[in-house]
Amino acid sequence: MKIKRFFLLISVMCFSLLFTACGEPLYTMTEEEEAVITAYASKTVSKFNKNQTTGIANARVKPGELDDEYAPDETGSEETEEVIDEENTEVEYDPETGEPIVTDETEEDSLEESSDDAGYSMTDAVEIPGVEFTCAEFDVAADYKTNNFVLSQVSGKKYVVLSIEAKNTSDSSVDFSKYTGRTYNLSLNGGAKASTQYTPLSNDLANYDGILAAGESKSFILVFLFSDSSVEKISSLELFITSDGTTRGTTI
Repeated sequence: MKIKRFFLLISVMCFSLLFTACGEPLYTMTEEEEAVITAYASKTVSKFNKNQTTGIANARVKPGELDDEYAPDETGSEETEEVIDEENTEVEYDPETGEPIVTDETEEDSLEESSDDAGYSMTDAVEIPGVEFTCAEFDVAADYKTNNFVLSQVSGKKYVVLSIEAKNTSDSSVDFSKYTGRTYNLSLNGGAKASTQYTPLSNDLANYDGILAAGESKSFILVFLFSDSSVEKISSLELFITSDGTTRGTTI
């Protein structure tokens, strides 16, 4: 019995050797083929690299890319660098208001622009024929109240109220309803301009549509809203009036 098992084992081994091929030698790649595979593998890995800003979707090798004298196109890389620079630009925000903080360069540009437009007198800037205007004073407050109207507090904001005196120096009445389509904007320390806050008050210059008789004087107000940081140290005020597509500015 043992002899039969021994012969059976030898027979199985013989058949295994008989039907088992010796195989072929491993394929040897050329340097160019190795370079193609290496380039493809590296670009495929970079496509799924989360630490990379943009993956490379096209893993094909460009003609001549593997040559020693190949010069890659730098246009695409420059555009990519610009995108990365824009994404890495940090914007600072005011902790009180949450608004973006204007950089010094932007503030200088705004100051230069404001100064160029602010060469008018108060009367010439408002430009209502026959009426002289002067800004008597301004006030900064958390809210604005009258007997019939209230502008409530706004978190992180302050109201800037201009007190303006108007006098009709002509011999006839002046109808202010002809001048209600204009806009008023205020700039503090050469910064960004803020538009007027609407009020239904009869002495709001932005909405006044009454008649000022000859020789009559009237007190007006203009109300603006600024962030707390903007009104901490006010060194200059510039009022801009726009009508018929033209803007005139005056320094208060």
